[in-house]
Amino acid sequence: MQAAEELAHAEWNIEKIRMQVITLRDELIAYYERRGYRRTGEIKPFPADPKFGLPRIAGLRFEVLEKLFPQQMNY
Repeated sequence: MQAAEELAHAEWNIEKIRMQVITLRDELIAYYERRGYRRTGEIKPFPADPKFGLPRIAGLRFEVLEKLFPQQMNY
């Protein structure tokens, strides 16, 4: 994951990475937090579209996580 982040920052000069994680996945959110991602407070609904798969659990939502990159990344 770190190599992909470094490449994205170096090649595309990105300032941040954003991702959506299902809110019920506390262990996955904690994993990303240990790697520098933070909760943005933004919650999005799970898509109600069969092409994304129909949820087996009612009320699924996504939480948006974000990792900001400093101007100079020193690894």
